[in-house]
Amino acid sequence: MKALRAHLKEDVMERRMKREMGVWGRLDHPNVLPFIGWHTLGPTSYMVSPWMENGDALAYVTWNPQANRLQLLVQAADGLHYLHTGIKKPVVHGDLKAANIFISSTGIARIADFGLSEYAEEEKPPRYSSEWYYAGNLRWQAPEIVNASSKEEVRRTTETDNFAYGRVMLELFTGQIPFFYLSDNTLSIFELVRHGQFPERPLDKDVIAKGLDDNMWELMKRCWSVEPKQRPSAAGLLHHLKAVRAPRGRLDDDTDFEGSANPRPEKRARVTETPVKVEVTET
Repeated sequence: MKALRAHLKEDVMERRMKREMGVWGRLDHPNVLPFIGWHTLGPTSYMVSPWMENGDALAYVTWNPQANRLQLLVQAADGLHYLHTGIKKPVVHGDLKAANIFISSTGIARIADFGLSEYAEEEKPPRYSSEWYYAGNLRWQAPEIVNASSKEEVRRTTETDNFAYGRVMLELFTGQIPFFYLSDNTLSIFELVRHGQFPERPLDKDVIAKGLDDNMWELMKRCWSVEPKQRPSAAGLLHHLKAVRAPRGRLDDDTDFEGSANPRPEKRARVTETPVKVEVTET
């Protein structure tokens, strides 16, 4: 379950929660975490989703050194492609990072946390505070967000999602967050991101063996282009990663194995556009 931060005013929490449920509740894809409904427990309201026992993607590859990172990246790209082009009103995730990608019991990656999401084709951004517009972590943010001089200029886009996806690639191959070697040096990270500087390339043999070769590094650098239109689309990322996966003995259709890019959908309740209230019995 997910609850919004308690320090927010009640009306702000309600508005943000309704917005997130409105976006999340319309999504239905094997690589997107399903939304079940909402529940109020005392003064706090929660958004409910299936339990992902393998945790988030970064924790998963840390605990499972032999995890198929390329396969997880294909799945995450498939989910992102669905958000950007697979639905009537395309969605910008807005906060893509390994901590917001969960792994199911069968090893399937599922994009989660739509608290900063918005519809890609909205003519005007939602009327939220500056805190909402600038929310997110510098380590995954694109330069155009960091360099914006006002909240009117801050607009998360499919291109900023694709930038963040490159950071996710780095996380899964290295098991570390971007710029991990700078610890909590926010000012240094801000300057690097603002000027479009890349994280240092890992040259450890173990990281290379896990898949971070020249091909993957070049793809990541394309994701991090300072010019948004030069970044690969989610469709391009998915196509590239599937092409890399194929020579490594992975099937490239929709009916193959557990953890495929398009696994057979699980049987679950259909999500309607009206959030469903879930009754939870306290024990």
